[in-house]
Order: sequence, then C-alpha cells, then structure tokens
Amino acid sequence: MTRRKRREFNKERHDREESKEAFKFPLDIGSPDDADNEPETPLYSPPAYVRRPQQETKYSTSRPSVKRPTRMTISKARQVPSSVYGLKKPERPERDEREIYLEKFKNYNSVIVDKIVQERTEREKRKDKQKIKEQQRRTELAALKKKRDSERAGGAKSRQKAPAREKQHDTLSVLGSKQNKLREKQQAANGKRIGPNATQPGISMLGSAQAADYKEPDKALAEKIDEAFVKLNVEGRVISYTSNGIIGRYEVKLNRAFRVSNIPRLNAALKEELSLNELRIMSPLIGTSNIGLEVPLENPRPITFRTLFEASSLKLRKSDYKFAVGKTVDDKIFSYELSKAGHILIYGNQPNYDTNVIDNILLSLLMNHNSNDLKIAIAAEDDKYDDYLDVPHSYSSRVSPTDKEALKMFLHELNERSVAFRRAHVRNIQSYNSRVKFESRKATLVIIIDDLAALLQNKNPDAVRALIQILKQGKPLGIHVIANHMDTKTDIRYELLQLLQTKIAFYDPDNNAVSGTDELTQGNDALAVIPTSNKPNRISIGTVNKTVKQSVFDHIKYNNR
Repeated sequence: MTRRKRREFNKERHDREESKEAFKFPLDIGSPDDADNEPETPLYSPPAYVRRPQQETKYSTSRPSVKRPTRMTISKARQVPSSVYGLKKPERPERDEREIYLEKFKNYNSVIVDKIVQERTEREKRKDKQKIKEQQRRTELAALKKKRDSERAGGAKSRQKAPAREKQHDTLSVLGSKQNKLREKQQAANGKRIGPNATQPGISMLGSAQAADYKEPDKALAEKIDEAFVKLNVEGRVISYTSNGIIGRYEVKLNRAFRVSNIPRLNAALKEELSLNELRIMSPLIGTSNIGLEVPLENPRPITFRTLFEASSLKLRKSDYKFAVGKTVDDKIFSYELSKAGHILIYGNQPNYDTNVIDNILLSLLMNHNSNDLKIAIAAEDDKYDDYLDVPHSYSSRVSPTDKEALKMFLHELNERSVAFRRAHVRNIQSYNSRVKFESRKATLVIIIDDLAALLQNKNPDAVRALIQILKQGKPLGIHVIANHMDTKTDIRYELLQLLQTKIAFYDPDNNAVSGTDELTQGNDALAVIPTSNKPNRISIGTVNKTVKQSVFDHIKYNNR
C-alpha cells in the first residue's frame, strides 16, 4: 500500500513564479509610454488568446441584434432635479378647460352639434349683454344715491322732483333684468293660449244631498239580536252600529272560543230567530276579531251623487281621473282612479242600477275634465246614453255592439297611439302628454259597451279579437273599457274576466264573476273588486237624477267659449 505524499511549501518554486511578469491588460499593450520600460527579452510570453468558434444556430439570421428589454431594463433615465433650481421643464401655456373640451369636436362635423354650439354661443352673448346692462344700471343707481347723500349733507333741497319710475325698475333683485323677460314671456303665453276657456260645473247644480238621519240604529232590532244569541246559547252582544243609508251593520262581539266554521250555521239560525230573509255575516271585521251582521234597512235613504261628490276628494277638482260609485257599509265613499282601475266590468241583471254605475263614473269624470282631456264613446243598441254624445267630450256617434265593425275605429285609434308612443320613446299616456305640445296631446278615451253578452253571442270573431286587443294594450295608452254584462246566463271566459281588472257585480246566485254575490240583496247592492285588493267590498250604488244630468250637460255645452 503506497502512502500519499504530504504536500509541502516549496519556497524556490514560489520565488521563481513571483519573478515572472504578470498578464497585462489588453489596452495597455503596445502603449508608447511603456515602450522604453519594456525589457528586450521578456521572461514570460503569454500564450495567444484563441476564441472558441461561435456556435451556429438554426435561427441565426432572424436573431435580433439588440438585447430585448425586460422589466428590469431602464428605458430612459429620469431627470434629477437640482437642489437650487429644481427641475427645469419647458414652460407650457395654460389651456382653458373649454379649449380642451372643444378639441374633441375639432374634426367632428354634425348639424346637430353645430346647432347646439350656435345656440350656446348666442345664449352666452345674451347673458353677457344682460350682465353689462345690469352693471350699468347698478352704477347709475349708485351715482344717484351718492348725489342725493351729498345734497342732504350740504343742506340743499332738490327743487325738481325726480320723475316717477315704474316699480319694476326701482327695485333691484337677484334676477335683475330677467324679470322683464319673464313677464314678457307670461304675457305672450297668455296671448297664445290654445284650448277652450271652460268653467267646471258647480256643486250647487247637483241637486240635494242624502238625508242625515240614516245613522240612527234600530234599537228594537238590536235587542232582538241579543235575545237571539241568548236563545241559541252563543255568547255574543251588539257593541256598535254603522250604516250607509241602505245597509245597516251591527257589530257583535263573540266569545273567542267560537269557531269560524260555525258561521254558516249561525247565519241560518239567526235568520229563523229574527225572521229576516236577507242577512249577511261579515267575519271577521277588518282590524277586530268581531263579526258584523249586515241587514237591509226598512226605510232606506237614497245615496245621491252630490253626497258622493262632496264627501270624496272629487270636490278638490283635481285632474286625476277619479270617480265615485257609491258607499261601503261602514259609510265610506268608494272612489278609485281610472288609471289604476283599468277596464271595468259591471255584472248582473239589475236594469236600473247598472246604468247608475255608468252614470256615476261618467259624471265624476265630466265634472273635473274638459273635452281636451276626456273623450267618451258609446257602443249600445238603445239610446239611453245618447245624452253623453251631445257634449263636446263625445268621440264619435253611437255604434251597435252587434255590428261586425263595431270596435274597428277604436282598434285603429289604439294602433295609432301605439306607434306615436313608440316614436316618442314613452310607454304611457302621462309621459307622452308631458313631452309633446298642447296640440299633440292625447285625451283619455272611455268606451262604454252597454251589452257585452250581445257582443259575445253574436258570433263575431273580429269584434271579439279587437276587444281582447284593446283590453290587453289599452290601459297604458289611455283607452279604458266599461263593459256592462246584463245576461247572467251567459258565462264570460276566464281570459276576458282576468283582463277586466275592476269588477262590480250585483246579485248572482251562481257567483260567476265575483264570489259572494249570492248573499247580496236584489237591487242597489253590489260587491266591488279592485286590482290592488283581493277582498271584495260591499257597496251601495249612488243614484243619479235626470235633472242633475241635464243641468251638468247644459253647463258643459253652453259655458264653453
């Protein structure tokens, strides 16, 4: 086994290598300063540097000659600001915001933009002129005030009185001379007013109001009701009474343990005990846990149209297309807006009272709206609604519902309004009238179909199709249908029934239109359903006198000038 030799420091070898000349930097080789100092025979000659041949690549021709910049590459050195002078940059002239804004439209040619710019410049010129006039006026007033103050201070009295000026020139306001322009515009508008100068019919021509003694309860009947509950062994007693003049309601407080499912049995038992043919139990009353016994009065007090008009918001004479039909049992006015009601169905064979519903609606609208805001169209066989065709609100002559082209002109009006609204980029009549001029405004059209059953039984598919289209699209376009369905033996299709959102149904044993009409009394008694509530309201329809109608029509016809 060979032993490894130990490494030792060789001093002679070290000295020999130290004496050798070190490798010189290539730039220092051959310099004229070092030519004399160089020895003639160098002790050590370094080997010549041989560069390894460059490796040829496949893409040598397309290789970029400049190194690609990376995120660490400094593309441009920033300027270092001086501690004394800071960073010297070339001064740029300050530019106005308007100049910068107008640069966007430098190469943009448009007739609309040019017109807007022209109007804006003219407006600015007018404002500048008004400012200059106002400043001159203020200067004159200040000089005049200064002169007066100096005269008062000197004790001199002005011999001649200053000429009287108009009040509008003496006072200074924030608007300044704009007040004159405003006044001139108002005078011009009054001079160019378009439309009839019509006065609304007064309340005094609506006849007499309802008798005031209808609120007094029948004490004998109240005592009978308490005795009947004792005989039936049911804990209950009458605590209050309300009435609208046609129907009286006795509020009864029952024991809390009484079940609601026993209400029909209680109704039948109370009819036998009280000897009443017509009794309706309202369970429960709104806001309480009590029940209400609704009984027709023996001596009813008719609800006149004047009572409905004076007790509702109709007396404010607002242009909101609101109408009143009657009173609820708790003596509240049943009124609703036509724009929310949509299309109205009057269902039931009550010859005198169904016309009262239509009269109440139309008279409510005629009292507060002129012929530019409201139009009325009649589709009926007889002439009972011809009085509404003599007023300026009439849309056209009376048409027959059995005619094949009965609703053709209304459908044409619907299509015209639909195109006009689409061009104006609006969806309803309120938005359209707020955008267009007075001459182009659309009036609300109310179509009265006196006998809907005759139109459906006539086997006229064109008229039925037109009616369905009007019911679907007419409400936002300002076209409303009031249909009177008198033949209860003819059923209405479910689709039509849903399109007629507001329903007023009289006594109907089959409950075809509104559930609960089999408990009503025949005559002036109805259930009303509105789109904003699922619970029907029992109402008593108001009566309209012929003399009241004629006086309203005469005022509308002969007081428009």
